[in-house]
Amino acid sequence: MKKTILWITVLVLSISIVATFSLIGCKEAEEAAEAVEEAAEEVVEEVEEAAEEVVEEVEEEVEKVPAGTYTMKVGHSHGTDMPRHMSLLFFEQIVEKNSEGAIEVEVYPGGQLGTEGEMTESVKMGTLEGTRGGSFDIVAKKLVFYQMPFLFDDIDDFVAIARGPIGDEIAEQGLEEGVAILATGDAGGFRQWTNNVRPLLTPEDVEGLKIRTPPIESLEKIWEALGANPVSIAYAELYMSLKTGVADGQENPIVNIYDKKFYEVQKYMTYSNYQIHPDPFFVSAAWLDELPEYLYDIVVDAAKESMKYSDTLMKEKEEKVREEVEAGFDQIDTLTPDQKAVFIDMCDPVYSYFIDEGWITQDLLDRAWDQLAE
Repeated sequence: MKKTILWITVLVLSISIVATFSLIGCKEAEEAAEAVEEAAEEVVEEVEEAAEEVVEEVEEEVEKVPAGTYTMKVGHSHGTDMPRHMSLLFFEQIVEKNSEGAIEVEVYPGGQLGTEGEMTESVKMGTLEGTRGGSFDIVAKKLVFYQMPFLFDDIDDFVAIARGPIGDEIAEQGLEEGVAILATGDAGGFRQWTNNVRPLLTPEDVEGLKIRTPPIESLEKIWEALGANPVSIAYAELYMSLKTGVADGQENPIVNIYDKKFYEVQKYMTYSNYQIHPDPFFVSAAWLDELPEYLYDIVVDAAKESMKYSDTLMKEKEEKVREEVEAGFDQIDTLTPDQKAVFIDMCDPVYSYFIDEGWITQDLLDRAWDQLAE
């Protein structure tokens, strides 16, 4: 199993070495390859150490399934040094150890299995066992609740809701589309604004800009409300779209801006803290239901534990890469409370739209606000 994880990690990290092999000597290439493998081994060791703390023994009286009976492929779009990937390796460790190999987990990073939308559709159809992130709207419209503009003041508030009864209620809707949402975490912290035209501090600054959004309706409605022209572009294609001017700007958390190096092709960043995205763990309900009860429980428990681990890694990653990200921009601004208040008022129609469309209810919002006020 460790060799499997190591191979997946090394595969992606080695692409740059292969591409540059002809430009450097064999000795240098070998040294670079060794460095990549050492880095991959460090990731694996860190994940294994963390997993050891939550691995449990399967009760002896359970009739165990033979090793290799089930395969669980999990795809995602992030790089191998990102919290999402590391936490999925953590998930792999827990599932394979607790199931004694009955379930073999294969993690495919970097969009190897398609775009986030394509992988989400594959999970719905049952042709892919699992994915993280993805196109929320096609699985559970209630997931839009987490994405309401300026809803949360800090990440801990978001986590408290996602881990509680409201989070369970939202996750349950995924079963209507054949998707089990086993856990929901933080996709990278608050989302910030970047662009190549000017600093974004007032509605006039935003007016008319081509702002990239993923194919998620909440983002499209928010940017329409703010006066921009939202442009739907896949995450994997965004860097080149920003570089060539297909989009003027984009919005993402710091860890994603670092992951895809958007700071290389953007001049201005505004700390707005305007939205948080959930990071749901989508699993094919049909595949999950085929598992014996004890294996079903192992997968569910591992998903929850790995999501907690992911949240911890996300916080650490943001702190680690923030300085490098900020150094890549010509100018960085932070919205003042008064400036933010103007944008908050402009987003009132977004709330009304999703309530009127039946995606969320006023009761759901009221219950969340009551919990956050406690």
